[in-house]
Amino acid sequence: MPCSSRWAYCAAGAAALLCMPPPPGMLAAQQPDTTKPYTLPPTTVSVTRAELPLTKVPLSVHSVDRAEISRAKPTWGLDEALANVPGVFVANRYNFSQDQRISIRGFGARSAFAVRGIKILVDGIPQTLPDGQGQLTNLELGEVDHIEVLRGSSSALFGNASGGVISIWTNPRAVEQVREDARFVAGQFSERSGRTWSKWQTTTGVPVGGGSASLTVSRLDYEGERDHSAADQRVLNARLRLPLAAGWSLALVTDVGDNPRADNPGALTLPELLANRDQAPTLNLQRNAGKAVTQIQSGATVRRTMANGGEAAFTLFGLGRNLKNPITTSYIDLDRIDYGARASVTYPAPLGSLMQRVTAGIDFQRQRDDRKNFSYMASDPTKPDTLTLNQLEHVTEIGPFVQSALELSSRTTIIAGLRYDWVKFGVQDHFIAPPSNPDDSGDRLMRALSGSFGIAVNPSNRATLYANVGSSFETPTTTELANSASGTGGFNPDLKPQHAWNYEIGVRGSVGKEVGFTVAVFQADVRDALIPYELQAPRFYYRNAGSTRHRGVEVSGDIGIVPGVRLNAVWTYADYRYRRYSFTVSDTVVHTLDGRALPGIPQNWLNLTLRAQPAALHGVWSEVQQTRSSGYFVSDTLSARAAPWWSTNVRAGWEGTAGGMRLAPFVGINNVFNHLYVSSVVINAARDRFYEPAPGRNVYVGLSVGAGR
Repeated sequence: MPCSSRWAYCAAGAAALLCMPPPPGMLAAQQPDTTKPYTLPPTTVSVTRAELPLTKVPLSVHSVDRAEISRAKPTWGLDEALANVPGVFVANRYNFSQDQRISIRGFGARSAFAVRGIKILVDGIPQTLPDGQGQLTNLELGEVDHIEVLRGSSSALFGNASGGVISIWTNPRAVEQVREDARFVAGQFSERSGRTWSKWQTTTGVPVGGGSASLTVSRLDYEGERDHSAADQRVLNARLRLPLAAGWSLALVTDVGDNPRADNPGALTLPELLANRDQAPTLNLQRNAGKAVTQIQSGATVRRTMANGGEAAFTLFGLGRNLKNPITTSYIDLDRIDYGARASVTYPAPLGSLMQRVTAGIDFQRQRDDRKNFSYMASDPTKPDTLTLNQLEHVTEIGPFVQSALELSSRTTIIAGLRYDWVKFGVQDHFIAPPSNPDDSGDRLMRALSGSFGIAVNPSNRATLYANVGSSFETPTTTELANSASGTGGFNPDLKPQHAWNYEIGVRGSVGKEVGFTVAVFQADVRDALIPYELQAPRFYYRNAGSTRHRGVEVSGDIGIVPGVRLNAVWTYADYRYRRYSFTVSDTVVHTLDGRALPGIPQNWLNLTLRAQPAALHGVWSEVQQTRSSGYFVSDTLSARAAPWWSTNVRAGWEGTAGGMRLAPFVGINNVFNHLYVSSVVINAARDRFYEPAPGRNVYVGLSVGAGR
């Protein structure tokens, strides 16, 4: 069953056995038809930092299963996996040097690169740094088992940059013998017939000491439709899961991402877009703009399950990252070390006759960035020359938290949480040449107390009504603090963290056996919102707006039309506006933006997926995906807009066995009708370089094959 309704059916009180996943090793063509409502996932979610049944969670939580993530898809990025999650907008730049622009209810939309405003975890290991910047360098989407998305305020659970949470889990299945899975997919951009892409992936699983180990290796060789958009991405993921003793387990993870090439084609002006949407600006070509990055991350989690239903977990993790990043204005050389620990315990603590579970813990994380910027050589515009910035940056975050889940009755649960975050930024300036270049060393301390309160009510076995209120906060990242419009080193002393109060009511449930639905209405009142602006592309600077307001409606539904045919529909309405914001340009021009819509986010976002898997065709399936986005402003002050767009994707395949091998050939066409549209924009770009076009029609074929169980 597609995930948008699977929670609704579990929430409806379906039998526990019906919510169990299929046994490990079950063959694809032998599994129950995935379009029927009896293949359901577990009823619990972990993104709440305590294993709770979804019926008792007063938050908007959505889960995406393996089929929606990677079945017959290119697995380039999270936009493919999260298309069916309401409230989430993933703007694909088709630029592997900048990452996708991911936002949840408007939080994260400001990102010029990487991920902002959202907490990202992979197998429980933070991919978000203590300064709030997230990276997905280590992620191999093709091996992800499921993704849990928490929409709305979660700072009371996760601290800084928690306008939402994306918790990604790789394949957890145990193996009885050596198991091998491989996947290969290749495609071609029809408008530029000489440009192709390919991706291969292998996963080997072996039983080890009562547990299991797995190794995934993948490589993407991408030659994009646009000029100067090629990428070479290599990923290695290793996992080891071992039982240690009764109730004790150990999980070890190591992820390596090596991207020796990720070209940056840059954004285009409107005349450039209309003349040749595949071109790259001249300066991007001259500077060979892009990045080369190597990142290694490891983590270990010890978990203890108690006889009374309690649980304790302790995680240690560390990361090393080396980045060479030529942009059009300078050459950036960054070495990063990040490490931390997470500890939590969940324990039953009844209040008289009322059941209560209390979760308490603490997060610690420290980031160290050795940052150097260079100007370019006059004789060779691609080579770094004169040092212009040399500083060592530290960020330390400490966040204790506590959460209580209290059952007032069998049908009513309240959850309250509280967290205090202490985030200290420090910079040591190593580029000192008085008087023109003074010592800009210093520190900034940002701290916040975040709280949340929610109530979930089950008026029937098939529905959950809920409401919640909570606060969230988000600090500037080190890059945002270090980019000062004055050109000096150190940190911008005027940039403050943003704070928000978030309010939500919602319902999820099912009607009969063939309809599942979710509806949520929300508002976020944001103070000191962090706003990007660009003086010289692509160097972004930041300032605080007085206040903004995010209002929206999120609806999802999954409908069984006839046996073997289902329709999944997701609609998000977003009304995000400045409430109070004005600034002065060149000491003379005052811009007052009160009431103006925030740029970069469509007001209406619709995704429809029609899937057919008739039982009579024995493993043959097909689906059509239709996406539509309304237009939106690309700048705070200009009337320029990105036009509304739509796109159609078609996928088909077969899943079964032959000669004892699991086989799944497939074919796909993205943007079937070759619609020309802009999939992402650079908000408040200098020189009107706003537009990042999507590719035209892209045809691809692939094959998944496996052996063992």
